[in-house]
Amino acid sequence: MVFVPAGPFIQGSEDGPLEEQPARTVYLDAFWIDRDEVSAAAWERFRLATGRPPSKHADDPVLHRPEFPVVGVSWSDARAYCRWAGKRLPTEAEWEKAARGTDGRRYPWGDRFDPRLAASEGSAPEPVGGRPGGESPYGARSMAGGVWEWTNDFWGEFYYREAPDRNPQGPPSGFLRTIKGGSWREPPEFLRGAARFRLDAIVRWKTVGFRCARDQGPSEPS
Repeated sequence: MVFVPAGPFIQGSEDGPLEEQPARTVYLDAFWIDRDEVSAAAWERFRLATGRPPSKHADDPVLHRPEFPVVGVSWSDARAYCRWAGKRLPTEAEWEKAARGTDGRRYPWGDRFDPRLAASEGSAPEPVGGRPGGESPYGARSMAGGVWEWTNDFWGEFYYREAPDRNPQGPPSGFLRTIKGGSWREPPEFLRGAARFRLDAIVRWKTVGFRCARDQGPSEPS
């Protein structure tokens, strides 16, 4: 996991779709987040230990390889894995700060898209870990162009207009969940850190996976 210290960051964007507006300063407590997306190999260890059903694409040799991010899992599948690992799903705000840092950059590495640093508009996923140079300011990898990633939050189209500016947790209820990060299949616009999309929690898409987070422990860096 990589450590994201407490403090403010810029969430959202002023030039993106309405659901990303307004760009605003949000304060988050410190937390940890997985450096990488959960792999198919890690998912299989969890599945064998718990009896969880296989991913929807477990028989697809293109999508389900040990070194690839696991896909074809629902929001509840992702939450169950994180709990089994002693972690949790990140909030949307945590995910975005881990991807963008504190300066409001568009992509994990900066403001301009670089096709050498992330997969986009492709025909197949790439191994966990992403491409060299595509890391976020905190060292998280594949936060653009890996797979879309489940967050813990319910979806709120205009949530940023009413959300608290300290540790927002998403709307209190809803039918959809927020996903972040874009995937190897999307154009660069969807790979921006501020980009957000929604998905029914029971859907198991071939381009959606996840990573876990956890709170800062009492004996860990402040």
